Amino acid sequence: MHNQNQDLSHLERKIDHLTHEVEDLKSQGDKLMSKITDWATQQQADLAQVSTTLDGIVAGISALDKIITDWQNSPGTMDPVDQAALDSAQVAIKALVAKSSAIVVTPPAPV
Repeated sequence: MHNQNQDLSHLERKIDHLTHEVEDLKSQGDKLMSKITDWATQQQADLAQVSTTLDGIVAGISALDKIITDWQNSPGTMDPVDQAALDSAQVAIKALVAKSSAIVVTPPAPV
C-alpha cells in the first residue's frame, strides 16, 4: 500500500508539472498570437498609407498628363526639341502610371 501511495503521489506531481508546462505553452502561444495580430494591424496601417500615397502620385501624374495632352492639342507649333521633350515626358508618365497601378497593396488572405 505504501508503494502505491508513493506511486500515486509521484504521478500527481508529474501531472501537476505537466499541467504547468501546458499552461506555460498556452501562455506563450497567446503572446505569440498577440504579436502576430499587432504586426498584422501595423502592416494594414502601412499598406493603407502606401495606398494613399500611390493614389496621390497617380492623381498628380494624371494631372500632368492632362496638361501635356492639352499642350499637344493646342493650336500653334512647337519647335522639335520642345515637342520631343513633351513626348518623352508623356511616355515617362504613362510608364509610371502603369508601374504604380501594378503595385498590390492588399495583403494576402490568411491560409
